[in-house]
Amino acid sequence: MFWLCIVFSGCITLKAQTTDTLTFLKNDTIIRLITPGSLSKINNNDGKKLEEILKQYSEKNFFSRKLHEWLVKSSLESAEEVKPAPDYLKFYGKKINYIDIRSIPPFGTSINDTSEISDSWLVKLGNNLRFETAPGIILKTLTFQPGETLEKTDILDSERLLRALSFINDAKIVVWNVPNHPDLVNVSVYVQDRYPLAISLGLSNQQPSFTLINKNLLGRGFYLSSTLLTPTTDIKDWGFRERFGAENFPGQYVNFDIDYARTSDLKMVSANIEKNFVLPEIKYAGGININRSYLNAGIIDYPSIEWEPPLDYRRQNFWAGRSFLLGASDRPIRSNLYIMTRYLDVNFYDQIEPQEFLPEGKFFFGGFSFSRRGYYKNNLIYSFGRTEDVPYGSLTSLNYGYQKGNYGNRHYLEFHHSVGKALIPSKGYLYFSGDIGTFFKRNRAEQGHLKVLTEYISPLINIGNGQFRNFLEIQYVNGFRRLPGEYLFIDEDEDGLHRFDYKNAIKGSEKIVFKTEQVFFTNVQPLGFKFAAFTFFDTAFLKESEKNLFHHSPYFSFGGGLRIRNDNLVFNTLQIILAIMPRVPSGQLPFSLRISGESTRDFNNFVPDQPGSPIYY
Repeated sequence: MFWLCIVFSGCITLKAQTTDTLTFLKNDTIIRLITPGSLSKINNNDGKKLEEILKQYSEKNFFSRKLHEWLVKSSLESAEEVKPAPDYLKFYGKKINYIDIRSIPPFGTSINDTSEISDSWLVKLGNNLRFETAPGIILKTLTFQPGETLEKTDILDSERLLRALSFINDAKIVVWNVPNHPDLVNVSVYVQDRYPLAISLGLSNQQPSFTLINKNLLGRGFYLSSTLLTPTTDIKDWGFRERFGAENFPGQYVNFDIDYARTSDLKMVSANIEKNFVLPEIKYAGGININRSYLNAGIIDYPSIEWEPPLDYRRQNFWAGRSFLLGASDRPIRSNLYIMTRYLDVNFYDQIEPQEFLPEGKFFFGGFSFSRRGYYKNNLIYSFGRTEDVPYGSLTSLNYGYQKGNYGNRHYLEFHHSVGKALIPSKGYLYFSGDIGTFFKRNRAEQGHLKVLTEYISPLINIGNGQFRNFLEIQYVNGFRRLPGEYLFIDEDEDGLHRFDYKNAIKGSEKIVFKTEQVFFTNVQPLGFKFAAFTFFDTAFLKESEKNLFHHSPYFSFGGGLRIRNDNLVFNTLQIILAIMPRVPSGQLPFSLRISGESTRDFNNFVPDQPGSPIYY
């Protein structure tokens, strides 16, 4: 009855404001948004004949019956559910007269019903204790401006770019006619802020840490993070870390970040400025990153490997790319050809025992990529109810590199292919990627890698008052002709088992990891905090000796926990997890109970990375 009242009140609002539509996300909208045209073709006469042929063939065996049921029968049944194109399609090609920015506070409101306002004094206090995002920040993120013609992809692209900002919770754009001017339209942009202030307590290198965060400083899109580490009985010194930056700072989708740290285990300063191909229409992109680390346990080019003693190094990285849009720019899925180049210069200092596998020297990379990508809206995947923009399409890349190092010069060759799509009809989402690359020295391959990854996300299933979704991941990695000191791990931070953390004791050269996770999204929302219970079961085989991979005993991790998140806040997801690990190194506990803050996972996008990026884990 509650939802019926909301829908009914939304209809009344629509009647008074005919072009302002209320959009309610369905539980799962995968197929309806990806292939709206393919299903309609099945309903014509030729389609009926084809369906009869497939139905007759499906009666031969069990497999063909299930294939027919999955790919054909369900498509016909769901064809009637496909809604017509959004109402704003009729406004494309018209000139934009005016853009109205309408800010929605983070608490007690909804992007889908702007008339919903809470009378709670606590909600009003929270909404007032912040700076509202300046309209100029929103305007420069849009792909259209007043005086321009509204294109077919402008609405969806602009909503997606707004939601990608860390201080924005959700966005909705409404188009309506200008009275007495049929060729003009006005645009209303509804944007809901996140509450930008946060406090974080934790441990860093066994030192208690206290962090103050502002993700939207003065409402101008700047972020500032200040961390203070207090002394302990073992570590007498104070520590601190400062980060400052901005997203889409000059209005050209450029981000910058400055990071300075001085703690017991990290002493470094770095600066990064970067523009990525966030839109298919962007022609030029690139980035500059300079890092001077006086004390650091790792390096970005080898994220899964740590050294003792910590490293002292200087790293300079420059990359640039040119994109060519292939075909029309108003298609839901657009294709691009990318030409990219990169220069990386890394110098290490004061090494007690120099390691040949360290990425030292000058690297020159270049490559070509072909991408097809589109996006559709969904929810309750990695977030807890806010709109999520799910990418689909494919990416193919071929990269070449040349290294001038202290241990000799060598060439590099790498190939990548990935594809992601919704399974027809509403059977979930499937992603596949494959990478193979190696250096060549004196015509001999070395430091090679092969990685294959498959991920499956099931559709939502209604269970009582909640909703359930299943996640499955299979990962295979093989490091061939690696140099001494390089290993693979099955720790959680290296795409391994949940809560597994025994890097120093368990390592190998080849691995396969099977991971499943079952997530139940509850309808419990006290004060906007949403709860999701989850269970998991992981299995990994690691080649620790010369024996075949599957001749080694497997490792397991299974358990469950609870995730708590408020999408209106910039806090990380609070996670309480218990993991049971029957096989661990001698003397270690076979279980792990931990409370931590986890970042929201990102989707695998179909935009090429700078060539030569690491994938050996």
